[in-house]
Amino acid sequence: MRLLALFASVCLALSAQAAAKKEGKKEAKKAEPVVKAVVPPAAPVAALGERAAIWHTWTDKEGQKVDAQFCGLSGDFITIQTRDGRTYHFKTDILVAEDVEFARSCLERNRQNSFSPAIIASAAADIDRLVGAVLTANKQTLNAPATDEQFLRRIYLDAAGRVPTAKEAATFLASTAPDKRAKLIDELVFSPGYTMQMFNWMADLLRVKDTFAKGVPAFTFEDWLKTRLAANAPWDKLVYEMVTADGRLSDNGATGFMLFDAEMPLDGVSNLMTTFLGTNMACAQCHDHPLAEWKQRDFYQMAAFFGATDGKDEALLSVINKIARADGGLPKAAVKKIADMNTFRLEDLDKQKLTFPKDYKYKDAKPGEAVTPALIAWEKGDKSLPAYNVSTKNPAQLRDEFARWLTSPQNPRFATNIANRIWKKAFGLGVIEPVNDIDDLSFASSPELMAHLTFVMKAAKFDLREVQRVIYNSKTYQASASATPDLGKGRYLFNGPVVRRLTAEQAWDSLVVTAVGTYADNVLLRRGDDLKAFALPAGKVTLAELKNAVDRGKKAFAGTGKAAGSKKAAGGSSLGLANGYEGDKPVSRFSLLLARASELPQPSPETHFLRLWGQGDRLLADSATNDGSVPQVLQMMNGAVGKLVADTRSAAVMDAMKEKTADAQVTSLYLSYLSRKPTAKELAVAGKSLKDGLGLTDLAWVLANTREFLFVQ
Repeated sequence: MRLLALFASVCLALSAQAAAKKEGKKEAKKAEPVVKAVVPPAAPVAALGERAAIWHTWTDKEGQKVDAQFCGLSGDFITIQTRDGRTYHFKTDILVAEDVEFARSCLERNRQNSFSPAIIASAAADIDRLVGAVLTANKQTLNAPATDEQFLRRIYLDAAGRVPTAKEAATFLASTAPDKRAKLIDELVFSPGYTMQMFNWMADLLRVKDTFAKGVPAFTFEDWLKTRLAANAPWDKLVYEMVTADGRLSDNGATGFMLFDAEMPLDGVSNLMTTFLGTNMACAQCHDHPLAEWKQRDFYQMAAFFGATDGKDEALLSVINKIARADGGLPKAAVKKIADMNTFRLEDLDKQKLTFPKDYKYKDAKPGEAVTPALIAWEKGDKSLPAYNVSTKNPAQLRDEFARWLTSPQNPRFATNIANRIWKKAFGLGVIEPVNDIDDLSFASSPELMAHLTFVMKAAKFDLREVQRVIYNSKTYQASASATPDLGKGRYLFNGPVVRRLTAEQAWDSLVVTAVGTYADNVLLRRGDDLKAFALPAGKVTLAELKNAVDRGKKAFAGTGKAAGSKKAAGGSSLGLANGYEGDKPVSRFSLLLARASELPQPSPETHFLRLWGQGDRLLADSATNDGSVPQVLQMMNGAVGKLVADTRSAAVMDAMKEKTADAQVTSLYLSYLSRKPTAKELAVAGKSLKDGLGLTDLAWVLANTREFLFVQ
């Protein structure tokens, strides 16, 4: 019903918002607090890349129609965007057959407009040439090519976030096509798993959490990010939308990134600089940086671009709480949620309020003096670049001016930062380490390689999918893996990718797929719509409107077994989310909800497999770890996950049982867990063990606990 109601909701949204489109930012009023429902500005065509927009009137099986442009098709799910900039992601089975075929033709058209095979080959060859030159100069060589089995498992984990099924592995390994690797790369980067693994990777980078501050739900931000990734929004457009987002969290999910630090705006600027520019200015927030060129003045001048931005309407919060206290009958949890969804909002005022701190001790400014916004530069000639031509005259436009500079191809670090991070995602190490401090480009293992990757990023117009296609097609990526190097002894020159333990998300998603198969790729969690029920209409806050919001919340959460506004209704329990799933419904076994990591609470509870295996707490960017621990071993040996692996209902075990011979059954399990066939010795040992009473579920458990399963080679 959630999906069938989509078209009706889209049509209602279009008619309701038609007269409310934003026409520039307005000055904040000092009058009595009112709710300001700001509509997200319509996304320009360029926000979906440089491809021509494909507009179409889509019709569902109920006969309802909506005019929207095609954004993407991933598996059975389509993403469309209406003319007011709202993006929707849903299963194609609600569409009439003609529209499903039209969507497939759109996908093929977009693929044809991507980098051509010749461009991919040329850009990948340049990677190999530049890496080879550095290796030769240092009397090293590229590692031997990875075997098909090694490449198969590596590309599935890197591009789709999981291991292949036995069928997928067998199909690839049996192919004799000379271009089968390139074809597999393209298949995977257009698969549902690609979007899911990109969300996992980006969630750690962007500090995506179910809640921020003191329990403010951020599900609308998560939903927005997932739909933008499903639409393959270019990185520069994605970042621009987050940095310039206006309005309430309930109206515009893109506000979630900036609102995370709404109550600590200076920390937010520091995090933003690290995340998007690889510039670590944290120390300069309190004093001149002792190990870098940044001065405290530099930090405050950058922060001043956000000095007119207000993230929380304290006056409105006070009014809501006052009305609720006077009535006394409204549930506190629901009132808190109403307050959260309406008072956390991004609004630009008519005055830049940031001043230098009272304990400012340097001669270049006075304590308490108003800060004049100014952009940092890394080299002497940087400020002559057109990107630095920003205006600081209008305080209400400062954030927009900053975002234009930040995401410009001419920004000296923006493209380089994301290119370096994407390289690390594929190889285990960045060309420049650490990735959160790339101020000095001479620290790169190969400055020429870093320059080339930056060029590719710009040439791809920040399409992260295209950049990864280039990297994955290089001989460097497809070389055998190297042992983790000791960077204290020198820079790693990329003889091949580094051997890595699976990330928490890769391990979990792989185990989920072995348990339920590719079914898991069609299980999607969307929780933002229910929270929108708590949004107050624009205008003066009244008791009647608060009661209406509470009633809407009760209806939104009806049937969940949770009270509207309760923490568990907002995702505190990984088993209390079933009402939020679209597409296929998740399977639950051994008290584990078997959805992929991207479709579980962000982050998961501390006792969940994901957290025990290193999923970040999302308080800081890049907080995930791959350290080993005893609890991890216990989870696999005798915990719920161990039981899941050894379950007779496991998809991997059931696939093996379908085979007619013991050798074929063993081979099927090896393909499911290790993406390769067993050696003759392994086959003999396993066969004997089966005869001696070992079950297929036991063999599955053994394979899942091997180091070979837990590492990317």
